Order: sequence, then C-alpha cells, then structure tokens
Amino acid sequence: MEAAEAIAKVEGWLREVHAQSPNPVRVDSGEVRRVPEGWFVPYDSVAFLDEGKVEKRIFPPPALIVREPDGALRMSNPRQGGLSIPATIPGRPYDREVVHPDYVAAGLGRLGVAPRAVIGWEQIDAEGNKTGSRMNPAYVAGPIERAYPAPHNRLETLVLFAKAHWLDRDKFLVGLGECEVFIDADPVDDRPIPHYWDAQRRILRVFSAFRTLPPQSRGYRRTDIATLADNLTGGTVLIDVGWDDIEVRVEEIVESLSRFPRAAPRVSLAGPLPELDEHLPDLARRTAGELGLAEPRFLPEGAAGQARQRGFELTYEECWRTVLGLNWLKRLEQPFQGRRPPAAEIGLTFRYRADGTTCPALQTHGKYHLEQADEVRYGWHRVLGAYVGFAIGEALGSAVDTLSLAAIREQFGPRGLAGYARAYDRVGQLGPLTQQLLFLTEGAIRGPHREAPDEEHRLPKAIANAWRRWVHTQGIPFAKGDGWLLRVPSLYDRRRPDPAEFAAASSLVLGTPMPRLTGPGALLAALPAALTQADSETGSARRAARLIAGVTHRDETDLAATVFLAKVFQHALAKDRDGLPPWVTTRRVLDEDDPGQQGPEWDAIREMVREAVPDYHAEPAPGLRTVEQIGDGYSTLSVLGRVFAAVSGCENKPEKALLRAVNHSGRSGLTGALAGALIGARSGLPGLPEEWVAALELRELIENLASDAFFHFDRVSAPSTRPDEWKQRYPRW
Repeated sequence: MEAAEAIAKVEGWLREVHAQSPNPVRVDSGEVRRVPEGWFVPYDSVAFLDEGKVEKRIFPPPALIVREPDGALRMSNPRQGGLSIPATIPGRPYDREVVHPDYVAAGLGRLGVAPRAVIGWEQIDAEGNKTGSRMNPAYVAGPIERAYPAPHNRLETLVLFAKAHWLDRDKFLVGLGECEVFIDADPVDDRPIPHYWDAQRRILRVFSAFRTLPPQSRGYRRTDIATLADNLTGGTVLIDVGWDDIEVRVEEIVESLSRFPRAAPRVSLAGPLPELDEHLPDLARRTAGELGLAEPRFLPEGAAGQARQRGFELTYEECWRTVLGLNWLKRLEQPFQGRRPPAAEIGLTFRYRADGTTCPALQTHGKYHLEQADEVRYGWHRVLGAYVGFAIGEALGSAVDTLSLAAIREQFGPRGLAGYARAYDRVGQLGPLTQQLLFLTEGAIRGPHREAPDEEHRLPKAIANAWRRWVHTQGIPFAKGDGWLLRVPSLYDRRRPDPAEFAAASSLVLGTPMPRLTGPGALLAALPAALTQADSETGSARRAARLIAGVTHRDETDLAATVFLAKVFQHALAKDRDGLPPWVTTRRVLDEDDPGQQGPEWDAIREMVREAVPDYHAEPAPGLRTVEQIGDGYSTLSVLGRVFAAVSGCENKPEKALLRAVNHSGRSGLTGALAGALIGARSGLPGLPEEWVAALELRELIENLASDAFFHFDRVSAPSTRPDEWKQRYPRW
C-alpha cells in the first residue's frame, strides 16, 4: 500500500465521522509516515493546518493507523507504548477488540496489536451496549500463562512474544532495534565491540541483563542493538536470555533498522559488575576499622556468580549489606556492649542453634549460600522458596479457611481477600499446617535412611515421633520430646488445627486407637518426601510419601494423591534454572511408565488433572480454570485439583496465584499452602511478594529448617561435613 491509498482511506473515514463538525478536519499529509503497524496518518483542524490558528488545534493530536496488509483503520494511541484500537463510526455497531492483558502491559504499541494476542471481540450495538462476544480462532495463549520464564525487560519480553508466536520475525526484529544488550567484558575494558567477536564461528554472544551474564563475569559492556550492528560486518549475534539462546543474523538487524531506525538514544556504557564496585573494599576496611577488627571481611568470592547461576542479580545494595554483615558477624564473635543497629540495616538475620536459641547470621536474600553443596538434583533456592511459600499461602488462607466464597466476598469485597488478614492475633502468623510441616521435615531429617537407604522402612518411626513433638507443643505432653524445634516458644502457639487430624496425631501420644483418618491432610507429606530424594542414593520419594503420610492416613486415594504430589514437587524443586510448570509436570508424571500408578485411585487422579489443569498446548487455547468449580474444596483430590487450578497459568504471577488459591470455598489454608509451595519453588524467595515475606512470622526459622533439610539430603550432606553439630541438632528418631 502506498501513502496516497492510506490517506484516501483516512479521508473517507473523516468525511463520515466529522462531516457535521463545526471545526472541520483534514489529513496532515506532510506528517504521514510508515510505521511498523502500517501507515501513520495524522489529522487536525483545517483552521490549524491551513490558517495557523493554534487555539483550533486538536489535543492530543489525533492520528489513524492504516494497518498493513489488511488496510484496517485503527485509532493511534497518544500514549507512548500504548496500543491502537479499531476505528469506529459513532452510531454504528462495532466489535471491541479484547487483547491479552500481558500484551497490553508490555508497552509494545509501536509494533501494533499482534493478531494472535487478540483473545476475541465483544459485540457492541449502536447505543454502546454489549450484545455478545466471539472468540478469535487464531488466538494463542500467552507465554506468561504458559509459564515461560518471566521477562525482566523489553528484550526478554520480545523474545517471549516471539516464542509464543505472538510476534512474527519481522516485528521481532523491529522491536529488537529498540533494545539493549550486555557483553561479558573486563571491568576496565574500553576495547571496541569487535574485540569480543568469535572470528572462527563468526558469532558475538550477548546477554539480556546483568543476571544472565556468566557466573564468572567481572565486567560488562552495555550497548544498544543498532550500535552493535554498526560495529559488526555480517555473522550472527547470539542473545542469551538465561533460558534460551536466540540467533539473529547481523544482516537481518541492518535491514530492519534501514526501514525503521532506532528511535531511542544510542547507549554505550562499560564498567564492573556490582560485586566488583571499587567502593565495596573501602566499605569493608572502614567498617572493620570502626568495629576494631584486625582484618576486614570482603564480599565472598562467587556469591554474585552463584546468584546469577540461579537467575538472580545480586544488587549493589545487597553487596553493600553483605560486606557490612560479614564484618559485624566477626565483631559479634566477641562480647559487644554498644548499641547495635537493626539486623536488616547491617546485612544480618539470625539462625537457630541446637538448643533453640538464636545467633546472628548473614542475610543472603535467598540468592546464594556459603555452605558446601553439590545440588545434585534440587536447587537450594527452590527448597527455600517452597517452604516460605507454603507458610505464606497458609497465612493468607487461614483468614478465610472453610468460609464459602460468598462469605469471603461479603467480608472482603467482590474480589475477595487481597492480602493478609487477621486469622489469629495479628496478620502473617503461622497456621497449624506450617507448624506440622516443620515437625514432619525435622522427622524426615532425623530418620535413618539418609545414611542407610535400606532402612527407609524405619522412617515411619521418626515421623510418628515428629507428630508427637508437634502434639506436645499443642498441650499434650510427650515425655521423650527433644530437638531444637521444641525449644522455640513461638511454636507452642495453638492455631486451631483440623479436629480430626489433631485427634489422629494425639492418639500417637495418648496411646489410644488411632481414628480412621481420611482427607487432604495427607498431602503435607509430599514436600518432605520429595526432599528425601535430593541425592540419587537417598531412597525413593514415592515410598517416602507413602511411609510419611501412612503414619496418620490409610486411605489409598489419599496415599496415591500424596505420591503424585511428591513427584510433582520433584520437578518443581529441580535445580534447572527454569523448570517446567505444573500444567506440564502433572501430565508428565501421569505419563510415566510406573506400575505403581495403576488402579482406580490413579484413574481418579488422571480425571482430576483433566478437569483442573489447563493444557496450554491445546487448540483453541484454554483459559484459566475457575477454582471454585473444582470439586467441593474438602476432599483430597478436590483440594489438590484446586491447587493446580489456582497455579496453572499463573506460575509467573505469585500474588495472583496465591490469591486464586485462597479465594474459594473449602480448605483455603491448605490449598493456599500447597499452591504457595509450588509457586515458591518456581520463583525462589526473591520472587515471592516482598510485603508478604517481610510480614511472615518466624520466617527465619522456616528458612533455617528448609536449608537444613536441603543440606541434609544433598550429596555433600551436612551429616558428613559437620557430623558433631548435626548429631546434636538432629538426634536420631
């Protein structure tokens, strides 16, 4: 389409819409230009354009887009990055476009609306009333709900949208011209870009962000794609976004920029990564001097690289606080009489000793650790995130546990619970399920099969004693109670556990016959069971799940569901930088050639997955499941189905997933907890809502126990690296 044809289309529309206007308008022909979406055709009042009457100018200046290749007329959005919308004629029916909210929020209006990101259309009559709707048969589910890794900048968003087939290659290249990349460089390097060129392979490897740079990186060159292309002659740019490498030929970039030059200013910066900032050693020496230390403590080598390996950036502020924390830790090894600043201000947290007292510890922000570990199967940050996420989910759900959805909305408004609400004395307090999980995890650690896998059959004894220790905190004395958890006064708070589950656990202390217990409480066993197989030599998560859950539950459906969830957790905790989402792993687990996954119980699990878990590989693309419609919210498979329904499609939106998991009728505390564990495993501690993490009761204790469990079951295990401390901390049984 030529400019004249585009102008003619707009003039025809103007005649229909503005024919009777007291302020006649026309196309501003001198400003017509080609844009990625088609032709940009501005118009304004005749009085302004022809007579120069500024007071007659229309503001904001309007324009239409004549989209190519279909010639559709669309109203240009005056807001930078905003999307155009179909042009309409007043008094006539029209179809209102419904674009996926992730595309709307991306700020890619310059590229136009991607046809496959249009969910459908709402039919609007001449009076402006909605009369119906229709789906877009070409719509493709978004990459965020399909659980591609969440983007952190424009470049990563472009890559995601291209991977999801929302953007074609041409639009991707146009958008790429506005992006910036990082080159792994020496901190004081000012050599030109071609220096980093792999001449033999004719490839230049670049990175999308600080956090995607290699762990061993020390410095960076930050530049825009246009400047990059100016400095290269042919070959390929390989863009590392952390979870994939995107190949782009330099010729493609040059050709795209020739049609649509970069609009943003050019960028060329270089320097050290935050952990190598010259001010950090000065801070270490100054702090050591102020504290009277003979030698300063510097940022641990490899801490920032370990964070990048997990997909996190250790920010300059976090590096700063780490240096403060290390020097304060050294000083606090000796008696300190002065006023100590708040722990958070000097990079400290605390951990628990074997006697239940606390001692200062370095705050690592859930991004790195200083222990020796192989991380053979699981990632430490995922285990930490799972446990904290579990506690957050229950703390949210406890405020509405067993309420009907109608009652929740009556109390909190039409959108339901929007954050912590008081369930006990204050918001953010631990619920009974988190208390139980802590003791069950301690029981798994105290079992014998880490050192002797052939003694896995003795795990129930350790778990039964774990239940007895928890019951002891709830007012029924267990004479043989020991362990550091029993020495933490806050764990004695009573938080209204499920009566049937409490009765079953109490019978282990009282010596009375255990009541026949069925229900979703069995699912608590799944997370510690999965952890027992952190190393390939530590036993079977499937057997551990049955043994742990079997202490209180005997129903085969409950046990099968617990095994299934434990296997899903195995995928969720995997050390891979970007693991698969539950809507994929649930089906993979069921597709396993496992003779133990047969029978009516497993048929029921398969039916639950079909009902509750959308398959984003399917066409047409499914929407999010309605959590309230999955079962009754009380039976084991209903609770599990609601967990997966809440999380699937929201894996990259922790707050949304957690609120979906608690705003329904039934066991909101349990569904919130299990959903939180899945979400936390995916995001790690840094990805969970910061406000909810900060307000969580006993967060340090939860992190401490989760880390202990990880290091206990890892190949390089704590029992072998610090045996004396570990025997005191976790005595057998």
